[in-house]
Amino acid sequence: MRKRKALPFVTLFTSVLLLGACSNNENDQQEQQAGSTAESTEMSHMDDSGHHMEDSSGHMDHGSMEMEHNRNEDEPEDMQDASNPQYSVGDKVEVTDAHMDIMEGVTATITGAYDTTLYQVTFTPEDSDEPMEDHKWVVAEEMASDDDNEDYEEGDEVTLTADHMAGMQGQSAEITGVHEGPAYMIDFEPADGSEKFTNHKWVTEDELGPADEE
Repeated sequence: MRKRKALPFVTLFTSVLLLGACSNNENDQQEQQAGSTAESTEMSHMDDSGHHMEDSSGHMDHGSMEMEHNRNEDEPEDMQDASNPQYSVGDKVEVTDAHMDIMEGVTATITGAYDTTLYQVTFTPEDSDEPMEDHKWVVAEEMASDDDNEDYEEGDEVTLTADHMAGMQGQSAEITGVHEGPAYMIDFEPADGSEKFTNHKWVTEDELGPADEE
């Protein structure tokens, strides 16, 4: 009789042990799955962060490229000196509407004034896939077209012969703005103290003002 009573107790104890082991295995599996998901999420965020950094760097590179104007340019040939410019060669002027941050508000010296038409253009520099939009300025003498017409209008497609910056010369461009001259060429010391610009091309009359007298 005692043996028969002990048998159900042994069976019940064994069942409790088996249920406990199954429960522990399920908990271990859930913890492993949670850890794997967290690791995957962390790696995803790291990849996204790296992608954004790369994009940011790319935009910065493009911005730097836009600032790389030639610091020393030659005087133009075969251009007509302005007959009645507001500012004459040798005059001191203030740049009031700058194309670059480093020329904003600087004092400049007029080194040339020419009767011509200035154009704003959009083009893609050589060895680049980023267009440079609304670049100011190129003049009629620095562009060419298939019909040799120099009376250009907005929307016209031209080829640039200007070499104001690396990758500009020889590129196709679209005219996005037209401004009647005179076109001024200037020397100036950049506001950041970097190398001087000599014969910088071009600025318009309404981008200049009289320099403050010392």
